[in-house]
Amino acid sequence: MNKKMNCAYCAGLLALSMGLLAPTSANASGTVMQQGQAVGSARATQGLASDELSATFAELEFAHPVSLASATSLSTAAGLEIQGYHFISDSIIGDYWLDGGLTVEEFLANVSKETGTAPEVVSAYVSADDFEQSRELARGLDGPLGADLPTFDAPDADPSLVIAPKKSKAGAGHQEAARATSYTWQPVDAEVMIQGAGATLSISAKYSWYGLDPYAGASAMADHWGMEFQFDFYTSLRPHLTPGDYPIGYGTRPYCGNTTINYKDWAAASTRPYSWFAWVIAGPNIVVAPANLGMYGDFNDLSDPCTVSTIAVGMAQPTMMPHSYGDEFLNLYLYPKKGNDAQSKVGAIVQPVSRSFCESNPSMPLMDCMGVTPGAYPGPGPSSSRMVLNDSRNKKAPNLCWYSGEFGTAAASFWDCSTVD
Repeated sequence: MNKKMNCAYCAGLLALSMGLLAPTSANASGTVMQQGQAVGSARATQGLASDELSATFAELEFAHPVSLASATSLSTAAGLEIQGYHFISDSIIGDYWLDGGLTVEEFLANVSKETGTAPEVVSAYVSADDFEQSRELARGLDGPLGADLPTFDAPDADPSLVIAPKKSKAGAGHQEAARATSYTWQPVDAEVMIQGAGATLSISAKYSWYGLDPYAGASAMADHWGMEFQFDFYTSLRPHLTPGDYPIGYGTRPYCGNTTINYKDWAAASTRPYSWFAWVIAGPNIVVAPANLGMYGDFNDLSDPCTVSTIAVGMAQPTMMPHSYGDEFLNLYLYPKKGNDAQSKVGAIVQPVSRSFCESNPSMPLMDCMGVTPGAYPGPGPSSSRMVLNDSRNKKAPNLCWYSGEFGTAAASFWDCSTVD
């Protein structure tokens, strides 16, 4: 994938690979483009009808890739306040949010430390509601966003910086890596570190697939399905809301009652939009261009339980993961703002989510359409989620670090990570 492609082209490739019409591109003159966003659970099964769904954010395309420092020199697009930025290159993908708790310098330092590269910003986020209201006024009033900003070409990521999670072992002699019993989309291993880092939490999550007979890899996922890498923070601030004691719908977001502290901030991790980035390595040292994987940040928490704050990143098109005939690694780094709880009980899963509603509504952002259509995952591979940490272990974060091997069937092992590296 040519890193000079614009974001509309990225979206178009994803749509074509999914058999869809490409969504309309967006720029400062006022047309909407699609990129990534998501919700972790099927909203249609949680009381929110599909015809009630609407986009959370609109994306406005830059004229060409720009550096994050250049992008943040613009405060408005199409007359609307910019809230965040989406970036994608041959090496990494992610989002940076202006009110996400990290300065530009802090975020760039994190990206450089983990990957050796930097973000190429391709679009800006604005409120979808505000954009729809101002669409006609904005049309034709501005030229392409950032046309006068210098084009930025980031260096390639450095695969030598990848530290893969240790491999699962089977048998008393630990002589053989654990194998899947059939083709599976589930990661074999997962290693997670949740630490405090100033105004934010730092969630580092590394997933690995390996095994050829039978095959274990993200591309084993069925067509029309994606997967989400999810971390649930159970708040101790508010009691469980029993549906029988409240009006229908109460107890799921946004129907969480009138409280001094917003429900998004109840747990140790806030569900307000958070900065994140990801990269994928196939085989020993091949950095995979992430454009075709359709990765998105999960910022839409409508219909999630009031007492559970979910932080997640999704992959809408895992079937586009290259076959490495060996190890495949996905490294995620998420930085949600700290919430009110000093610590929260944590659970974590990788779950299959339907892409059907996105295919029927190609202009809907991924954050808002993934997982809407109910139904069980049909296979190949298990229909259930891959357990990364069972919340029944009552482990709290921050600071919490653990390793989960053997497709989540073995008990997780933990280590002390009370100091940030």
